[in-house]
This record gives sequence, C-alpha cells and structure tokens, in this order.
Amino acid sequence: LIYEHYTENNLWKENTVARKAGQAKEKELEQWLQGIEGMDRVVEDDMGERIPLWEEIMIRHGSVCCAWEKNSFEEGLKVGIRLMMEVFSE
Repeated sequence: LIYEHYTENNLWKENTVARKAGQAKEKELEQWLQGIEGMDRVVEDDMGERIPLWEEIMIRHGSVCCAWEKNSFEEGLKVGIRLMMEVFSE
C-alpha cells in the first residue's frame, strides 16, 4: 500500500527533465525494435487486440520495469526500517 500511494502521488510532471529523458529513451528503444526484421509481425496481446510485435515487447518491458521498481522500493523500505531500529535500540 505504501508503494501504491507513493507511485500515485509522485507521477512524472508534464515538463520535467526526468520525464523528457525517459520519453526520449523509450522512443529510442521503440525505434530500435521497429528496425529489427520481423518486428512488424502482428501478435495478439493479453486483451485479445492485434498489435505489432515491437509494441507487445514494449508493453512487457514496462511491466517488468514496474515490478522491479516496486521490489526495489520495498527493499529500500526494509533497509530503512532496519537502520532506524538499530539507531533507536541503542
């Protein structure tokens, strides 16, 4: 719940440097994928929609990144809690 609250309240703002950099990297990856032979092949996504293979890869890439981000956030909280417990136990 803490992670969900964090992500819902800390979305990228419209014109930040971080958002622009992230969008540029994402666009670069899309273009690279589209340049690979066979990436224009149409596949079915999880919702039954027919989309290009490169787009399905981008969707899965985003899902994996979100999962890793959540895990990292949770592990960071655990380390912080342990450190605070150590400080206050002395």
